[in-house]
Amino acid sequence: MSRYALYFAPEQQSRWWLAGCHWLGRDPASPQSMTQIRIPTVMPNVLHRLTADARRYGFHATLKAPFRLAQDCQLDELERALEAFCLQQRPVVVPSPQLEWMGDFLALRPSGDTKMLNQLAMHCVSHFDYLRAPLKPEELARRQQQQLSARQLRLLQHWGYPYTEEEYRFHMTLTDALNNTDATTAIFQAAQKHFDIGEPLIISSIALFHEANPGDEFTLLRRYAFASPGYAI
Repeated sequence: MSRYALYFAPEQQSRWWLAGCHWLGRDPASPQSMTQIRIPTVMPNVLHRLTADARRYGFHATLKAPFRLAQDCQLDELERALEAFCLQQRPVVVPSPQLEWMGDFLALRPSGDTKMLNQLAMHCVSHFDYLRAPLKPEELARRQQQQLSARQLRLLQHWGYPYTEEEYRFHMTLTDALNNTDATTAIFQAAQKHFDIGEPLIISSIALFHEANPGDEFTLLRRYAFASPGYAI
């Protein structure tokens, strides 16, 4: 059964979006193939393998993690809810995005105050939760096999995802785990250079992503623009 996700994806013609898509070697808004960035000291097949999972999801930051629609809920209901929600939102600046380690993978993370980012994400998690089908027993069991804290397990059971509320960390994933490769330093340095972008990173819309079948690539269906003027700071 298909799943949907509410993500932040930079605007389509922005330098951030183009950089993210070229880094992963895929544009989730287009069926056209895209050549992945080349790192001189890293074989292309190695970089491709080390970004496989990140590429499947596409360049994004999670606001509401992938979910199946509730019984008797149709896509158009989710779309109407998104339109109404986004009309009430104000753009949020992602403060000074920097390359950081998150466990064993690399991601872009804000380096300033994340209060407004966290509030937006939690608002998405709670506001749209009535449209989410409960996790199936096998989905819950698979998640519970991860090394989750007691608090994260409670969040998983409540919201269908363990990294919400105070456990949320805004990030844009750039690699899979890098703990079993000797290419780590080269990839880190290349990412630092590639994402040295002199342009603000601004959340001015919510992107609706779709996974048609389990394991398929996530595709970007549509961005829902924020209509309110000014910035939330």
